[in-house]
Amino acid sequence: MLDDTILSRDILQKVCLGAYPGSEQVLEPVLADFVDIAKTITDSDYGSIFVMEREDDEVRIVAHREEGELLDELPNLLQLDTESPGIFTWVYHNNETYMSNDVSQDPYYFPAFKDVAADLIVPIRMQGKPIGVLSVESRTRDHYTEEHRARLEDFAEAISLVIARLWLTQYSRQRGYNVEIIGVSGEIRGIEEMVKRVAPTREPVLLTGESGVGKELLAHAIHYFSPRRDNEMMIVNCGAFADELLASELFGHVKGSFTGAHRDKPGKMQLADGGTLFLDEVEAMSPRLQVMLLRALEYGELQKVGEDRSAHRVDVRIVAASNQDLRELVSQGTFREDLYYRFNVFGIRVPALRERSEDVSLLATYFLGRFRDENDSGPTDFTDGAMDVLRRHRWPGNVRELRNAIRRAAVLCDGDRISVQDLPPTIIRSANAMPPPAPEPTAEIDLTEVNLDGVIAGHIQRVLAAVDGNKSKAAEALGIPRTSLYHKIHKYQIGDPQD
Repeated sequence: MLDDTILSRDILQKVCLGAYPGSEQVLEPVLADFVDIAKTITDSDYGSIFVMEREDDEVRIVAHREEGELLDELPNLLQLDTESPGIFTWVYHNNETYMSNDVSQDPYYFPAFKDVAADLIVPIRMQGKPIGVLSVESRTRDHYTEEHRARLEDFAEAISLVIARLWLTQYSRQRGYNVEIIGVSGEIRGIEEMVKRVAPTREPVLLTGESGVGKELLAHAIHYFSPRRDNEMMIVNCGAFADELLASELFGHVKGSFTGAHRDKPGKMQLADGGTLFLDEVEAMSPRLQVMLLRALEYGELQKVGEDRSAHRVDVRIVAASNQDLRELVSQGTFREDLYYRFNVFGIRVPALRERSEDVSLLATYFLGRFRDENDSGPTDFTDGAMDVLRRHRWPGNVRELRNAIRRAAVLCDGDRISVQDLPPTIIRSANAMPPPAPEPTAEIDLTEVNLDGVIAGHIQRVLAAVDGNKSKAAEALGIPRTSLYHKIHKYQIGDPQD
């Protein structure tokens, strides 16, 4: 799982909320922010970033950014580097970090920025494969350390997360629907990491979680990050059909097999051949259909309704979803144990919204923005009181309930900001029923001795001592990015606690 303290939440929030202009070219302004952060966390003078894609074994640049004093009339850095070849090309093709603290003695380095003495380049990876390179340069020889390397490699992982979200959204929009992963919490980012790990495999995936948590969205992500993404992803809601109709929907039927079957019809499993089949509310399948589906999964064969023999071989990756505990249904005898284990090769539990409450305000702002985009009008923000109510509600209907609440409030709102009275009464009552947070214990304070910088520095010093100087753990305990912690340590001249 990614280190929560390294990802720039500001960038991730801006991506989620569409703050960057131009949906298709959104990567360019994002890369500018990435370069600025990379320079800051490594105390560098210059920086550059390149994001590439492979098409038929040919590498092409999809976006790049160079920040610094380039030498006069210098062509694109990567173009020159490829012709050399140079460090960028080496890092990309070898998928390894390269650190040079004296570029004057480095045969791979070519002069690009003015007065560069040291260079540090890391690969940007997605699912273990390189998709780009991130480089920082310093005018000081022997500038880069192993700590700089670790920081930049961690940040490259964070960059990969943001790029993955952008590419998933662009992919879905090109196909006529919209898939966006919204959230900065550790819970949702941990789910993303699991999705990207299992997606390249052929294994079935079982998504479990309460209704409205976004299981179908994750099914789309699994399909996108798999080798099957150029083929179809078909969706079947098993709870929406009667038994006979569900059999036809899944496996297809032949003409005359039942009343109304006027022609042969392929099922969703056949249409998803080579792709992905998403089965939602899989617990609603009857025992007979469970047997038919198990056979199709075990042998790669499906039999249409009304056929006498299995004649259709298919290659389908199954992603199943349920808002119930299938193990409990197995123990009750209503769900086949062998089918459960066939589905649950890789299980992912999707957390409820109340388990990632820090994402509530971000999701609320996102849904309000979507409402404005669709209606060309509407409120632009929330009052502090309304946002406090949204944060305190338990959201039994999860993300779906939050989306509907925001849309309703936007319709009722007469001003520019959604207020408490615009929210659904049930949500207001629920929030008011929640106990207020306990006040922090207070102590006697000598007002003549108060110095805010001293209080902050002292608290950071105590936290560092409690975690034996581990800056990642300290940043997590303080609830700030690790980069912010480094800045505060430098600002307040905080020494090593072991000293």
